[in-house]
Amino acid sequence: GDAVFAFDRALRVTKPRAWPWLRDGPCPAALRWLGRFFCLRGRRFLRFQPRTGELPPGYPRDLRDYFIPCPGRGHGNSSWGAAGDPCSETPFQALLSDDTGHAYAFRGGLSFRLDSHRDGHHAWPVGQAWPGLEGEVDAAFAWDGRAHLIQGSQVSIFLLERGHSPVRGYPRGLREELGVPSADAAFTCPGSELLYVISGNLLRAVDLSQTPRRAGDAVPLPHERVDGAMCTHDGIFLFRGPSYHQYPSLAQLLGAQEPAPPQPIATHFFQCPQ
Repeated sequence: GDAVFAFDRALRVTKPRAWPWLRDGPCPAALRWLGRFFCLRGRRFLRFQPRTGELPPGYPRDLRDYFIPCPGRGHGNSSWGAAGDPCSETPFQALLSDDTGHAYAFRGGLSFRLDSHRDGHHAWPVGQAWPGLEGEVDAAFAWDGRAHLIQGSQVSIFLLERGHSPVRGYPRGLREELGVPSADAAFTCPGSELLYVISGNLLRAVDLSQTPRRAGDAVPLPHERVDGAMCTHDGIFLFRGPSYHQYPSLAQLLGAQEPAPPQPIATHFFQCPQ
């Protein structure tokens, strides 16, 4: 029927919810895919926000264009061009990884999941993946369960464990929030409170646990410029054009006299043929 109940795990109580769109008909099946929640009705489906029941515009849609491979059907948007093709050599403008192993990449106003190869690498407009965000992302990093997306001189913050819900009061000025005027790339490493911000060929560290935040002294990098950066348990990745350069540790990055050998982004991160 149209009844919805939410179970509060902390209080161990069940709470009723009212979702007006269920009055148009029940939800025979529901699923979660790539961090999104869907209600399936016959050949059509809706996407909904599980905390509020809110529906984004543009639904319902046809299952055959998204979940079922049917000849002559599909949902690819040709207007995205090479930016929407994971196997193109179009540079990425920002990347981030969090402590849970999720990784994201941004270019041309689109957002990709890098850790979803079993489900396919799909491009989404940033506003669909990160509610309220528009335009291109210049740099990004994750810390304390939150994604920080930098656009020009401003930063927006999203809660990673709550469906990328935006944090109220943002965007804010980058200098006010992080103590730096701009960023070409940024990264945090798993379990660390230090943010590393790259501008040109210089890297500065910011202690995110301190208030107010201030950037440390600039340290030169063996790269003239990078498009994006990311740090995982496998090391530090710097991205430039269609290639990435991997360093096992920060010490080895800062001690390098020349860039590490370039490797293709499309092959390693999107499993594209060489």
